[in-house]
Amino acid sequence: MNNKVFSKFVVFTILLAIVDVCIFSPGILGITFQNNLILFIVIIMINLIILSFEIIYLTHSTEAKYGYDLDKLKNSNDYKNALESKLTKNSPFTNEIKQALTQLDSISRKKNVLNELLEQNNQEHFTALVDLGEQATTFLFNNIRKILNRIAIFDSDSSNSLENEHKSYVQKLLKSNESILVEFNKLLTEVSQMDDTASDDTLRNVLSDMTNSLKVLRGESENL
Repeated sequence: MNNKVFSKFVVFTILLAIVDVCIFSPGILGITFQNNLILFIVIIMINLIILSFEIIYLTHSTEAKYGYDLDKLKNSNDYKNALESKLTKNSPFTNEIKQALTQLDSISRKKNVLNELLEQNNQEHFTALVDLGEQATTFLFNNIRKILNRIAIFDSDSSNSLENEHKSYVQKLLKSNESILVEFNKLLTEVSQMDDTASDDTLRNVLSDMTNSLKVLRGESENL
């Protein structure tokens, strides 16, 4: 049981203990062994059953097995924590994981720069550019999800006979991420040269270039 799952179990146990205190407290329900033996035993049994189910659920959940739950990964920090949980001592993917972490940090910084550039102008006019930045980030996140999935597949294979194939797949995804970061840099360069008086044609050209690049990259991703 990893630290995160263990923390959830501790919190749940504390909450259950608080409920028990309320049930057995003389100032509230005041159920005791002496005044209601059957109910007292039933409550104790319910506590044991609840704790047993909680232990089974937590220890067999995706989060307990892998240290994260892909369905719950929403932002850069979530993906960072998931990747860091795979940085085990003997992992053959150490360099790839570190590169993915660097890419996550890079896309976050680029998004911040984009927002700062747009705040200096009429941001409402450039809403489409913000959306484009989000699309680029989502694309990178999806590649990270595939990397996490592939590492999990490798970890579940006791023979590890396909290590080179798995590493090759992960490296292609990382290369795809590098491409999106390059395109994001181009977007930042174009936006930095724009202001709130930029023509619609200029905005359309910037959007078109980045959108076309995303389409090409998605095509590469689908072939992996």
